[in-house]
Amino acid sequence: MRLLAINGSPRKNWNTAQLLEQVVAGAKTAGADAELVHLRDLKYTGCVSCFSCKKIGGPSYGRCVLQDELRPVLDKAHEADVLVLGSPFYFSTESAFMRAFEERLWFQYHLYSNIKPSMSPRKKATALIYTMNVRQEEMPAYGKDRIVATAKRLMEHMFAPCEVLLSCDTLQFDDYSRYDTDRWDAKAKQERHNTVFQQELKDAHALGQRLVSQENHIF
Repeated sequence: MRLLAINGSPRKNWNTAQLLEQVVAGAKTAGADAELVHLRDLKYTGCVSCFSCKKIGGPSYGRCVLQDELRPVLDKAHEADVLVLGSPFYFSTESAFMRAFEERLWFQYHLYSNIKPSMSPRKKATALIYTMNVRQEEMPAYGKDRIVATAKRLMEHMFAPCEVLLSCDTLQFDDYSRYDTDRWDAKAKQERHNTVFQQELKDAHALGQRLVSQENHIF
């Protein structure tokens, strides 16, 4: 059983990464082979709309043709039994790192057809993890609920039912006094981090275990 977790945050040790690390740890405790990839370490682009992945009889039919540092990650995602994507929200959408990855991941499998299914190799368990500065009840005002719903729908179209873990009202820095951020209540942010976020880390660990369990494995 192979789980691949993708960190779309440029921060390799903060909220999104910590949640994904717990997903990986949970999967490993359940006996799976699990790996976390940080997209910020790679040089790559989003989809270039060459349509090579849809050329009938072409050598790259169903797969992205671009050869850059994302290529090995897409190959791992193609072979993984479980795929987990994690991203912060920046200006009400996924990070640029994650959005470019999603373009390359999704478009290679997508068909403009009302008859044929997607070209994904087989069904696999999936999950989406989002971290954000706003409270969950504020998501609709920023359109974030729509972004989550769209990504979930696409993951389920390509692969299988997709779980979503949201971490809202997150801690942005260790010391708010060093930054010009008078909008936020630093004490409340820290308190939430010390309580709610710690439970979310446990939830992420349980998610990793659940995704690789045999009863959730989709053949």
